[in-house]
Amino acid sequence: MPVNTKNTGYILELKAAKKCSPNELKRLAQEALSQINERSYDTEMRRMGISAIVKYGVAFSGKSAEVISEELQIT
Repeated sequence: MPVNTKNTGYILELKAAKKCSPNELKRLAQEALSQINERSYDTEMRRMGISAIVKYGVAFSGKSAEVISEELQIT
């Protein structure tokens, strides 16, 4: 969480699985991003007045990875 509320806040949710196909990795990364939104992981940052938040859903399987991001600008 940034100390200065003018800085961007970042939230990462990581998922790991064994022997995933590229499509399964995409699904897991989306699931991670959905978890951030469903469980309102950004609540404390919003409460602090942070107006720019970037959320990352990351899925790993062996040496492969998939990252999905979403940027939130609160005005």
